[in-house]
Amino acid sequence: MNVTNNSNTTANVPDTISSPGNDSAAIKNEFMTLMIAQIKNQDPTNPIDGTEYVTQLAQFSQVESLEQMRANQSTSMTIMENLGIVQSAQLVGKDAMVPASEFNIDNTPLEGKVYLQNAVEALSIDIVDSSGEVVQTLELGSQEAGDSGFTINPEALGLPPGDYSIVANTTSGDVKKTADTFIQAEIEKIHFISASGMMMAELGNGLGTISVLEISEVS
Repeated sequence: MNVTNNSNTTANVPDTISSPGNDSAAIKNEFMTLMIAQIKNQDPTNPIDGTEYVTQLAQFSQVESLEQMRANQSTSMTIMENLGIVQSAQLVGKDAMVPASEFNIDNTPLEGKVYLQNAVEALSIDIVDSSGEVVQTLELGSQEAGDSGFTINPEALGLPPGDYSIVANTTSGDVKKTADTFIQAEIEKIHFISASGMMMAELGNGLGTISVLEISEVS
């Protein structure tokens, strides 16, 4: 009978005795328990120096405060991420101007712009088809520094639906250069990459997916 009772007691040990936690609060509580037990059982003729206990207790309190700060910071970051997702979702359906030179068109006019660091005497935009041939050129004349807008009208230019690219050529005296181009497309979807914390926008007109930070303007 005693053997049976001892077996039951042994079997119940894991259920009644829990392992101490690894967080600072659990360690601090365990430390307090041990400290109180030692104080109660100390030798009155050789009392324990409480300075070390007080110092360790202060250190535990500091660690606990830091962990609480990290937890609060993590919560704040989660809230900011969720807020960013909600705000960015409002961009869906709007037109975004983004850095691009390759696109596809149907019969709908496509808006774009060229960024010029300096004024130029002449600005032209070559429209190149999927085989690499220049099929049309937009002559925009002299332009001041900054953004210079343009429109690609497939019907007016006789461009069939398909994939195209553009090259912006500038002339200033004897100096010929190319300039950065931007193309406008509708934002079709917004998604969030958890690993990098980056908000991405999926665009129409074959522009693919880019970071919302690359969007030049929204209309």
